[in-house]
Amino acid sequence: MRTVIGVVVLFFAVTAYAHTSYTGRSGSPGRQTCASSCHGGPVVNTVEITGFPIEYVPGAAYLLTIRRISGGTIVNFNGSCRVGLSGTTNAGVISAALATTIYNVTGETNGVRFSTANRDSGQFTWTAPAAGTGVVRFYAGAIQTDLDGDNSTIVLTANEAAPLPGIATVPIPADMSVDVATTVVLNWTAGAGALSHDVFFDTVNPPAFAGNQVEAAFDPPGELQTGTTYYWRVDERNAAGVTAGPVWQFVTRFPASPPTHLTAALDGDGIRLYWAPSPNATVYNVYRDTLEVVNPVPANLVGSTVDTTYSDISPVPSKATYIITAQ
Repeated sequence: MRTVIGVVVLFFAVTAYAHTSYTGRSGSPGRQTCASSCHGGPVVNTVEITGFPIEYVPGAAYLLTIRRISGGTIVNFNGSCRVGLSGTTNAGVISAALATTIYNVTGETNGVRFSTANRDSGQFTWTAPAAGTGVVRFYAGAIQTDLDGDNSTIVLTANEAAPLPGIATVPIPADMSVDVATTVVLNWTAGAGALSHDVFFDTVNPPAFAGNQVEAAFDPPGELQTGTTYYWRVDERNAAGVTAGPVWQFVTRFPASPPTHLTAALDGDGIRLYWAPSPNATVYNVYRDTLEVVNPVPANLVGSTVDTTYSDISPVPSKATYIITAQ
């Protein structure tokens, strides 16, 4: 009787603690699980792993928890993460936390398990891989302390989250520009991955929301005020979220002063006009009338020029009045 009892006691000792030596059997591709291969009993007890994302952000760290839901304590477990649906390359980096330790064995590096056997729970950190890795899977095999060798084989899948769009750059007009035309159209280089753009535009900082659009160009409504500071920002948007851009600013040009020192001389059959340059002017408009006093500006525009001289070669009446405006 004592011999039988001794054999039974020895059997339980081996069964309860031999599992701790099966390091690396997480069930990842090419790695069997000790739970599934050594124990064929019905799964009555349950184990879960929480904290593994459905979609991971590349480079982000996630705290994972393994715990028993029902049945006896967990003798131990092996866990690892792999690239793809059936890959053998490690996906990301696992770090030990509460009651866990990292293991490295042939064919199963950067795995995780309990640091001591027979626990209800433990924690470890998984840092997601770099962008472009794609889908990954976390595998775990766990044994619980019960007579029928109940086990849990866990497979969790995570897709790579779409990255946030890049930041908007290269504003036109350039940041801090001055003497900008009042009819300017704003342009910028869209951030990588941006699907649309939230545009903010105002004469105060921070600028107010002006609208969302798919074009990387914004035409402010109406003509801008002269000699005014404008602030604008572009936030880039896609399915992953929004990337806020910096606030840019520019100053519109001040009104052009009226041209002065207007003189005229005969030029063949026409009249050659001369005047002094006008500050802030980009173009001069030449008007002509037959009245000596013209008020308001006459409607008879005979031409425009960027120079400070102009030849009116159209038939000139015997008496003509010229007005030059600058803009």
